[in-house]
Amino acid sequence: MMVIIDICASLYVGRKSSSDANIQELKWLFPFSLIGMVLGIFLLIKAPSEPLLLILGTFAAINGIRVLVQRNVESRDPINKWWAMPFGFFGGVFTALFATGGPVYVSYLGLRINNPKVLRATMAFAIFMLTFLRLTLMLVTGLILSWEVIGLAVCLLPVTFLGIWAGTNVHTRLSNASMRIAYGSILVFAGSMLLIRQIT
Repeated sequence: MMVIIDICASLYVGRKSSSDANIQELKWLFPFSLIGMVLGIFLLIKAPSEPLLLILGTFAAINGIRVLVQRNVESRDPINKWWAMPFGFFGGVFTALFATGGPVYVSYLGLRINNPKVLRATMAFAIFMLTFLRLTLMLVTGLILSWEVIGLAVCLLPVTFLGIWAGTNVHTRLSNASMRIAYGSILVFAGSMLLIRQIT
């Protein structure tokens, strides 16, 4: 379901902002992401999901706190591009498993790109490419061939585009610090809810 929604959403956002995307950053991420996605599809079929969701929830919450603490830092030196190796790999694993690799990729790209406009465009392009790869892998394994899943995704698309429209309009009115507060808060909330759900 998330694969179908992500492809439609990233096409919508990417169509308007593709010229701002930093493709060079993605060229470093994608090879490691593909390796991680192959492993993620294997784990999706074979491994229990609870320990992996705990790891993802912890990562998202901690990274959200980091973003909030550094919300007023307007510029900083980007981290080394070789960090694309672990970030790309684990992002690929979680993208294949739960369609939730976004926090991992935003964490890396946020430490490489200071401009929120460029970051948003780069993430939209990355989500589309990675989701397309995940769709291909899921078609090969037969995991996505379910009319119930496809039907539910189609029903949710109007709400998805409403959220994208609202987010796009709010995004243009926020300062860099406000964007970081919004993003950090969402990560902390999502990570905390994921942890609470798994623990209870």
